[in-house]
Amino acid sequence: MMKKKLPAIILATAALGCAYAVNVNIDDGKKFQTIEYFGASDAWATQYIGDFWSDAHREKIAKLLFSQKFDKYGNPEGAGLSLWRVNLGGGTFDGNTSQVDPEWRAARSFLPENSETPDWSRCTGLRYFMEKARGYGCGKFILFSNTPPIQWTLNGRGYAAKGNPAANLKPEAFGKFANYMADAAKHFIEDGYNIEYISPINEPQCPWDYTGAKQEGSPWRCSDMKKILEELDRAIGERNIGTKILFGETSHHVYNYADKPFPKMSKHWENLSEEERPTFIIQKFYDKSGKFYIGNLKHLARQLASHSYHTHKNDDDMGKVRQKLRAEIESRGFDYHQSEWCMLGYLAKPKFVGGAEADWKPDNMTDIQISLLMARMIRSDFVDGNAKSWSYWVATEIKYGLCALVNTMPHSDTPRKGGAVEASKILWALGNYSFFVRPNFTRIAIDGADDTKAVSATAFLSPDGKRIVAVFVNMKDSEEPVSFALPRKFANAKRSVYITDERRDLARENPADKISLYPHSITTVVFDAQ
Repeated sequence: MMKKKLPAIILATAALGCAYAVNVNIDDGKKFQTIEYFGASDAWATQYIGDFWSDAHREKIAKLLFSQKFDKYGNPEGAGLSLWRVNLGGGTFDGNTSQVDPEWRAARSFLPENSETPDWSRCTGLRYFMEKARGYGCGKFILFSNTPPIQWTLNGRGYAAKGNPAANLKPEAFGKFANYMADAAKHFIEDGYNIEYISPINEPQCPWDYTGAKQEGSPWRCSDMKKILEELDRAIGERNIGTKILFGETSHHVYNYADKPFPKMSKHWENLSEEERPTFIIQKFYDKSGKFYIGNLKHLARQLASHSYHTHKNDDDMGKVRQKLRAEIESRGFDYHQSEWCMLGYLAKPKFVGGAEADWKPDNMTDIQISLLMARMIRSDFVDGNAKSWSYWVATEIKYGLCALVNTMPHSDTPRKGGAVEASKILWALGNYSFFVRPNFTRIAIDGADDTKAVSATAFLSPDGKRIVAVFVNMKDSEEPVSFALPRKFANAKRSVYITDERRDLARENPADKISLYPHSITTVVFDAQ
């Protein structure tokens, strides 16, 4: 008699007759995108802290951001970021003077005042955290720019002149700016850093016009963007380095395929033709017949970077926006990378935070509510958007804006003197993904946890096929037991469980025979094949 073929999966917990609220099936034979990295940015305060704060403060922050080790209790020491976004500042903070208020949101430049020759010994705070990131095993870096160096801006400032929607860059300085960015990449590559990307343009679609002295920034017309991208492509080629150009960095996903995510058109666009407005980015820059087509640039990454701000009012819209983005960009043969998000203060209201509990305090940016929202957004970016990476915005903040991964509070009115350092709940929630889902892990199918208003999940497979990482988000008020149907290879897998909730910060839990998801929690379950 012919033997029956054994099923490809096994039940990893007790029999199905037991009362499980969530029954999931993980299939490593059904693969999706390969994950490149999880990242965060050194703007603004991180560079400032690197310049002025003590070694003890700086080391504590670096460990929280980058460590891939466990403490003596088996808990992760940090978030294990695998990419560091490095801000090539415009020079608004030079010496003891700052064009920007507060001063810790200004940024130094490698160009000394009144000079166009880089001095790579400058920007000590920037270089400190780059070195720490590399030392902790963070293997990828992006150099990004919010403004050209002030030597080359139209107004000599790191922010724009009112009423001018053009790039704040002198017409004759596009090539100089491109050379400077490529030289920076070449310098750090020669110093042993893996500079994967240069991102020369940031959020040209912002609803404000970058005229206030609150941070560095510049608007960009479509013609300006194409010109700097072409110049940067040339400069990278001349230096024979492997760095790629990362383009997009749109302030809202919708600007990639439409023009009106905000109620009103930005005032500084009023005198711009529709052609020049930084909207319909995918159509204008990725369609071969378009005037601004850039797909033929040799050093352009086959990617579109976009920011997830303003896309979380409710879970249905969250999914639809990313599904539309995915369809548009993949139809042109490019990938999507989520390159920036944090909870903006003016959006920290229950009406903008899908799933927020009635008792949530909107002024608490480190509450588990924000962490749960972020975890669902990460899932949506991966599942709906098919994103290949996910990056947070600010790694640190000073005094206000408690949306950072690590918050700092100076002991006095002088921020340069140092102060308290505290990991936020957001850091540990991000760590549920970033610490365990390493570069080159592949997202795989997980069924049975698909309700973002209740329990949802994503699963990932290691490159050698011996580890599965499943991340669950439980929005419910109740504890939810889970049963697992796993690939046969994982029949006797070792299980490890790590939980972030109101009381736990990526804390290791000794797994019992039955794994449960605590109320309002993010839970990572790691299966290691024996």
